[in-house]
Amino acid sequence: MTQENDTQTLHKIKKTHERVAVIAGVVMGVTMSIYFFTFSMLIDHGNTFALWFEIITSVLFLFGLIFLKRLAFFITRLLLGMNADCRLALKDLKVADLEKMPQ
Repeated sequence: MTQENDTQTLHKIKKTHERVAVIAGVVMGVTMSIYFFTFSMLIDHGNTFALWFEIITSVLFLFGLIFLKRLAFFITRLLLGMNADCRLALKDLKVADLEKMPQ
């Protein structure tokens, strides 16, 4: 029963990681697309605070998309860290281990 429980826990962690990665990637990608169309409007209107906000968050989103798997794993650890079963499994788990796991 322990082996089956461990397998279910790892499967739950992997699915949560995948969902977080998809949601974070879509949100960052859509936001950057919206930013693309609003940059010129902000420049024309002279709203420098909003322009700098978009520039800084665009750079952060770019790094977020580059390191998406690590970011999603960090968020997954935050979400599932309260669960005792998942906490034990997450303690020694790394992002590369999730990629090696079979479906």
